[in-house]
Amino acid sequence: MSWYWKEVDTKDNAEDATKLAVGASYFVSVVSGVLAVISIATRQPVFGVDGWALVDAALFAVIGWRISRLSRAWTVVGLCLYVMEVVGSFSSRSAGFGVLSLIFVLGYINAVRGVFAYHRFVKQEKAEVPVPPAETENAQI
Repeated sequence: MSWYWKEVDTKDNAEDATKLAVGASYFVSVVSGVLAVISIATRQPVFGVDGWALVDAALFAVIGWRISRLSRAWTVVGLCLYVMEVVGSFSSRSAGFGVLSLIFVLGYINAVRGVFAYHRFVKQEKAEVPVPPAETENAQI
């Protein structure tokens, strides 16, 4: 359909819908980690980020890894945590980060849709019972 609202009509498309959230998680992890290390080295917050952001960076690295492994729970955790952080720091961000935050929120929403659809498709595949071949070929009349 589009880059911001993925179709989740097949198992492969559902899995593909998670890619933006995985990338967003790793991006947030790296940026938070770098800013936290710089703030620790300079002993002052950098862009409002202090050393405690290392915990945030580690958490988003785990979230990205688990979303890539199609974990439903971690995908929901990632969406909730990212939305809470955006709401908590929205007033201090510039317009450019606001647009990026919106794109990432859409990515997380797509990931939630995609992961749940993926597991629904897997469940449907397991539920389909193959029909045994007709035994008329072996039957002798």
